[in-house]
Amino acid sequence: MKNPFRSGMLAACLMVSTALAHSVWVEPGPDGTLVVRFGELDGDVEKSPGYLDSLTKPVSAVLPVTEDAKPLESEKKSDHYTLGGVKPDHALVSETAFPVMGIEGKPARRPIFYSRWLPTGGDKVAGQPSHTLDILPTGNPGEARVYFRGKPLANTKAKLNAPNGSHKPLKTDEQGVVKFTCDEPGR
Repeated sequence: MKNPFRSGMLAACLMVSTALAHSVWVEPGPDGTLVVRFGELDGDVEKSPGYLDSLTKPVSAVLPVTEDAKPLESEKKSDHYTLGGVKPDHALVSETAFPVMGIEGKPARRPIFYSRWLPTGGDKVAGQPSHTLDILPTGNPGEARVYFRGKPLANTKAKLNAPNGSHKPLKTDEQGVVKFTCDEPGR
């Protein structure tokens, strides 16, 4: 299988620390339509019953998102959420979250997971940011721009979680661009 990064899974490769060290990503499902998965990037996914049940139903939309866009219908299955039958040749964005979590003596937090799917070649037409924190390919291999609230996020730490399980610290430049290498196939 081709490297899903090259198919647009940059948001799954670059991320800040998240709850349970799990990630959320979009990939083709068993029936060939796109699905949202939750688990480890090595392919070990959460199943229902379990943590998958704690996630909110994904709110997803086909790109480009327009004023009249409606969220895709989503249904929880045993190990993923459906995305309204969207095929892998369409670009989409998705968001899901856990309820507010608290540990005694520490501030409460609400882990929110964003993911984006761009079809093969979609990194050349990534579009505009659509999440509060968003990572878009620039069209140049090994390069992405990080946005926060629609503006490039300059001089900010990032981390590449590579398919082999390694973690490489990175930093955005003045224009919010982060450069990296990830030559292995995987998420």
